[in-house]
Amino acid sequence: MSKRVAYGLALALLLLASSGCLAPRPFDEKAWRQRVAAENPADLYAPHRAPDGSFFNPWLPQSHSAWDVLVWYFSRNSLEGQGGEPAPGPVEANDGSYLADPGQPASLTWVGHATYALQWSGQVVVTDPFFSRRAAVVRRLNPPAFGPERISGGAVVVISHNHYDHLDADSVAALGDRVTFLVPLGLGRLVREMGAARVRELDWWQEVEIDGTRFTCLPVQHWSRRWGQGYNQSLWCGWLMERNGLKVLYGGDSGYFAGFKEIGRRWPGIDVALLGAGAYLPRWFMHYAHMDMDELIQAHRDLGSRQLIPTQWGTLKLGDEPAGWPAVELRRRIAGDPGLAREVLLMPVGGRLLLP
Repeated sequence: MSKRVAYGLALALLLLASSGCLAPRPFDEKAWRQRVAAENPADLYAPHRAPDGSFFNPWLPQSHSAWDVLVWYFSRNSLEGQGGEPAPGPVEANDGSYLADPGQPASLTWVGHATYALQWSGQVVVTDPFFSRRAAVVRRLNPPAFGPERISGGAVVVISHNHYDHLDADSVAALGDRVTFLVPLGLGRLVREMGAARVRELDWWQEVEIDGTRFTCLPVQHWSRRWGQGYNQSLWCGWLMERNGLKVLYGGDSGYFAGFKEIGRRWPGIDVALLGAGAYLPRWFMHYAHMDMDELIQAHRDLGSRQLIPTQWGTLKLGDEPAGWPAVELRRRIAGDPGLAREVLLMPVGGRLLLP
């Protein structure tokens, strides 16, 4: 970067910081939905790695720039004037001791944020383990239900992508050689450097069976970057887990896209969909990589899932909205559509759902 450019950026930042009055950019929700509706499902199966080794979403590449991050940071909050900040998500006491008992019934436990412990037929599966007090610089607002010591040896851990709230180095180190890690392409080396011993990389649509459970790596609409890994140098994904006729979908992080309908078509009868419900405001900045609550419900319907469990709310403030705001918005929608009350489950951290 030349000195002239550096000085220009510094001056721009100083002006923005001193003013703090940038209005949130407008966002055309209708035009965005039209772009999604125009996506070709065949592109979900298209090559998604560039000649330089980076990954991309072939149906709708992302177009944000570093400048957009700065504009968002120095803009007024898009929820300004819409009421007080709701409390973080509720917490229920749960020491997770039952995870060590292979005779326990099938169940799903919310450990916190995007971390769930799925227990079935003696096997434990953990999604994106995050037990630390912070995700990079963002402090968690409530503690995890229990720590990594409750995850028994032989468990399977699925990782969706490399962002700090989904790939936590201390949690990987704590689980170390006791578990098997399933990760998307490009993450194997980093996860091993964090202390994992058994790691398998999968591409979209690839599957593997471990101890009677079939794991399928699925496309989602997101991106990747963290310290030590450049922009989109590793892939992002969701995971479908199937065992004894039960299907649980973990969506990781994703914006709304045609993939939900395609997944629902290929795997009808999904029992539980764990879909991200946080960091969706401001819409002009977040719409590509995260769903608002209308899109979340539509994704659930596209999938044909019997139950929707929103994830990633109540623990970290990552967007304009407070951590507990997604629950506020979802309860409003449920009040206007009582049928949703039978389909959407807002769990407390530490909550345990028995599966059929």
